[in-house]
Amino acid sequence: MVGKNIDAFCSRCQLTLAHIVLYEVGGAVHKVKCKTCGTEHRYHGPKPEKKREVPTERRHGGAAATAKRPVRPADARQWEQRNTAAAPDVVTWDYKLTERYEKGDVISHPQFGRGFVEKITSDSMEVLFREGRKQMAMNRRPAPDPA
Repeated sequence: MVGKNIDAFCSRCQLTLAHIVLYEVGGAVHKVKCKTCGTEHRYHGPKPEKKREVPTERRHGGAAATAKRPVRPADARQWEQRNTAAAPDVVTWDYKLTERYEKGDVISHPQFGRGFVEKITSDSMEVLFREGRKQMAMNRRPAPDPA
């Protein structure tokens, strides 16, 4: 088998590549030469592919999500009261980072759903959603046009 081609993990290239068998010990391949970089090293065999663990939930950045924060019963009850008390024809604003909202506004968020603006500061607001209260940004300048 000496002089034959064999796939092996190259310790220099850090990849499984074609190698040439240099010598054997007891019928087993012992030393090889990488056909890509020319490095001679011990035979490591093809490196098994690692199985990637894919988390069941992901965050926006791709990291595994932590357990969801439990909803406070008081917030859920308060949201239900506010939602049932709201008139069916109430104006619901689509949430946008650049818009300015006022206390009492009803917003529609793409992830959290319907929310009620509770408190206002110059550039943020506290909104009551079914899952609980969230601090949301508002009144931000639009991103500059990359053109």
